[in-house]
Amino acid sequence: MGNDKAYNKPVYNELIRVSNLYYSNCSLSDLLDYLAGVSGFTFILTDAGFHPAAARLAFSSHRNTFAASDHAFGEIPPLQISLLSPACEPESDTAEFSVAGETVVCKALPLPNYSYYLCIDKKIELTDSRFLAIVENALPFLALTLDKETAFTAAGFSNNFYAPFLQVLHSSSSKTPDEIRNICNIYNFNPDLKRVCMTLQLQISENNEDELRELISRLRNYLTADKYFLVYNHNFASVFLLYPYKDQDLDIITKSYVLANNLYKELESRFSLRIGISSAHFGVETIALSFEESFKSIKVQKQLNLSNSASSYFEQSIYHILNIPELKDFRKLSRDIISPLIEYDANNDTNFFETLQQYFHNSFNIQKTARALYIHRNTLTYRLQHIKELLKFDFDFEHNTDALFTLYLCICVYQLGYHKDFTS
Repeated sequence: MGNDKAYNKPVYNELIRVSNLYYSNCSLSDLLDYLAGVSGFTFILTDAGFHPAAARLAFSSHRNTFAASDHAFGEIPPLQISLLSPACEPESDTAEFSVAGETVVCKALPLPNYSYYLCIDKKIELTDSRFLAIVENALPFLALTLDKETAFTAAGFSNNFYAPFLQVLHSSSSKTPDEIRNICNIYNFNPDLKRVCMTLQLQISENNEDELRELISRLRNYLTADKYFLVYNHNFASVFLLYPYKDQDLDIITKSYVLANNLYKELESRFSLRIGISSAHFGVETIALSFEESFKSIKVQKQLNLSNSASSYFEQSIYHILNIPELKDFRKLSRDIISPLIEYDANNDTNFFETLQQYFHNSFNIQKTARALYIHRNTLTYRLQHIKELLKFDFDFEHNTDALFTLYLCICVYQLGYHKDFTS
């Protein structure tokens, strides 16, 4: 009995993985990648007449591992596959194909709807039978995913499995709440749960499908224990982290921010990327808003000239307010207030603006600010006096609270880069 448990545990773990993969909104391509990676064998998906629809060609004969592959296989266009001899007898379960010039004899596994076959290199029968058990138990998920993609194709979304949901994210105003909810239902996405959208954006000059593919694989491996919904396109992946409605917004944001930072540390050595997370939302009307906020968080990272990192829309609130186009008059005010300091730094090779930033950042504490700037506190006191004279401003906390607040906003405007063009 103990041996049975040891035998079944890897199979059970992989079935949990394929289940999570399906319910986290995987595409047909994602699922085929998983199956090829977990077995290490060539796969060919065909229709009922054994006409190839998709394929994966393994680069090695056997991986001896149950971990998902990091590109141990390649995608083969159906045009490079031809049927040599189909399974013509009812009791036969084999089909022979020419794949990229090589002959592959396959075991034909019918999907539950009997409209498709998953044909897998027959050599899998000569290896550990657990691999075959995993593949056979994954067939219902493959059939469901095929049905979903067929429905999308019939609706005119033939180029991208995620196109209907991406349309919601980019142009939700063109759809009614009922239409959005129907699309969510197709993807098994519950819009009534609380959510935080976490977007990972690859910082590359042009689209790199292989890099995005690897990022998605690693992301799914990292998130296996979490309830989430994933959508991706071109150079980004957006993960909707889902939480019970009763959870407090700040708790959700904090938990998501910790996850984003840990994920960034996990991925930064392999990818050049930025991660932005939204505030907490729920309901169909705010799905696009969650998505938009995550990208705005990344935009502010770039405006502040921060190194690649993870950031939270909630923590950046003041910068997002200042990014509102209608605040261009305030940006003009900021230039008028801050420009004497900026011009003085430029003409005298000083860093008074940085000194002022650190003074605010360290809550007007002389000792902490001096330590942050690596200067003596007397030097800092001298600089602050000079700054007061340049700005015609006194740091009087008791009687000057409104002016201090305005000055801080002006500093933030400058950090966003609007000093370069206050008419934009």
